[in-house]
Amino acid sequence: MNHSRAATTVKPGRKLWRTRFKLPRKVLPFSPRISINEVRPTESIDAELQHWGEVILLSDLVAVLHRDGTITRRAHHISSLYANEALAQWDEVFRFYDRQTALHKIQTAKVYLPDGSQRKARKVIQPYGQIAIQYYPLRPGVTVELEEQHDFFTPDRITACMWGQEYLRYSLPCQRLRCTVAVSAPFRLQYQLHLTEQEPRTWKQGSYQIYQWDLHQLPGYETDDGTPHPRDVLPWVDFTTLSDWEPIKQYYRQDLEPPASIPTQIQKLSDDLTRESESTEQKIYTLYKYASEDVRYGRHPSELNLEKTREVGSMLEDMRGDCKDKSALLVSLLRHQGIEAEIAVLLTRINGTVSFLPGARFDHAIVCVTFENGERLWLDPAAGPMTFKDIPYNDQGMQALLLKSAAGELTRIPSGGAESNHINRKCQGTLSADCSYRFTTNVSTTGDTAMEFRLRYVDRNEAYQSLTLEKELASSLTGAQIEAPQFLNLTDLSQPVSYSCQMTLDQWSRKIEDIILFRVPWIGAMHTVALVNVQKRNSALQAPWPVRFTDYHKIELPAGFQGYGLPYAQQYECDWGRYHVSISEEDSQLICCREVDHLGGIIREDQYLEFKKYWEQCTRADALDVVLMKTHK
Repeated sequence: MNHSRAATTVKPGRKLWRTRFKLPRKVLPFSPRISINEVRPTESIDAELQHWGEVILLSDLVAVLHRDGTITRRAHHISSLYANEALAQWDEVFRFYDRQTALHKIQTAKVYLPDGSQRKARKVIQPYGQIAIQYYPLRPGVTVELEEQHDFFTPDRITACMWGQEYLRYSLPCQRLRCTVAVSAPFRLQYQLHLTEQEPRTWKQGSYQIYQWDLHQLPGYETDDGTPHPRDVLPWVDFTTLSDWEPIKQYYRQDLEPPASIPTQIQKLSDDLTRESESTEQKIYTLYKYASEDVRYGRHPSELNLEKTREVGSMLEDMRGDCKDKSALLVSLLRHQGIEAEIAVLLTRINGTVSFLPGARFDHAIVCVTFENGERLWLDPAAGPMTFKDIPYNDQGMQALLLKSAAGELTRIPSGGAESNHINRKCQGTLSADCSYRFTTNVSTTGDTAMEFRLRYVDRNEAYQSLTLEKELASSLTGAQIEAPQFLNLTDLSQPVSYSCQMTLDQWSRKIEDIILFRVPWIGAMHTVALVNVQKRNSALQAPWPVRFTDYHKIELPAGFQGYGLPYAQQYECDWGRYHVSISEEDSQLICCREVDHLGGIIREDQYLEFKKYWEQCTRADALDVVLMKTHK
């Protein structure tokens, strides 16, 4: 990592004359133009095109921070196209910019046809700073080129600075990738490499310090539905000219922080909601339940692009708001009760797990409550009806910026592990001599699973809940007959979501003369899937997100039958999961116990066979038949 010891806020120098007259700035001296002739393949790439559908010949990116705090970005892209989906992406390319504060220029936009001829793409200037670039004709084997420059004539909305990230490998093959970052004095750059040791070439050019990565013949990276986010598996560089998070905190505070003087409406609402609460925890729960359940998620389309939180009166009138609105409301309600609470902003797990250098790269807002003993409670009122004290896995383990702290504290939200998303089932029933298994089941769920149940069912009547739950439970067990399905505490956010039912599995077992082969109907049973069936992978695999399944069956055996080869126990473990199963017989009853922990994480290509072996072992153990033999007296 390259560090800078610059001051927190760097004052920009005098304006460039090209900034004053809103003219494009000259950045080619930092990174001379690469022509198509320099990257045009000397040999046929038909095999690669047929495999990947597209091959990138050139990806040339330039980002420049000038002395006046303004930024220029230049991009030059050349690709050979083959697949239909690759061609469709270039039918029409749109670019948007604010004509008052920026200038966007298309330097080159061409189609190179297989016969050696070329056509200029059509540029259509549309209202409100929109440009449409129409490429024609497109067919397999064409090469497209787009070269553009975007000049911004005002500094970033937060402060005069620049931050960003660039991948040093793509999902498609790339003949040449060049990334150049130039920073003028008085600014200084810090950067951090991820999954690469490729240091940049650096040099000084006038008042600019230049950093450049120039890579050749980069292979493609196979992706599918199981591939983790690119930031977690591909090499990339993160850079910023901010030395700490203070400007970012100040920016988000002015937009998200509730007013210091709590509005009368909020004071009255907070008092009314907590009137019967006897403890601090009960107050927090009551206010969280209101912000989470009573205030629906969303905004009117006219307010979708507003960065500030909604005005209190409007929010209480239509009872809706997005994550920042609901978090600001909850913080105000809590503060009126003398409870220390603040907003925290984060980038959720779905966008990758690697932490960024200072920059405004957040997509979610939640609430952090701090108790007198220093302990913290994290609440996400916009995630849906989560059980109190649970937070979604999408938030867990992620870097969060607290907005009230004096220095803009950066912390990490705790991870709950598999046990924070727990599905626990207890069953008691009878196995009949005709091979049918009838049992009563009680299931308790926490974490994301409980929240998903509430989202689907909490606003529906009992008839809908019963009918839909019956379909859901029967979907994974062929021939299952579900009776009396019902939720026990669906609306109580202080408790896990529980449901019960009676289930009959006709002819679930196989009878061969005096032997019955019985397969335990485990909840969350593991089975082989396409992503684990292949013999090898050319890319990383996202392991199942953390969840714990515990299952207990107490089964009365048919008269005259007893288990063979019992007790039985099996245990498997790897870095991404744990599995334990045991089956025994006590007083003519089968006692079947199983616990499975999916631990999450990323499975690298060289670790795939280890995970595949573990998954197959668990799948076979789940499908194991229990042998019951008739006793002869």
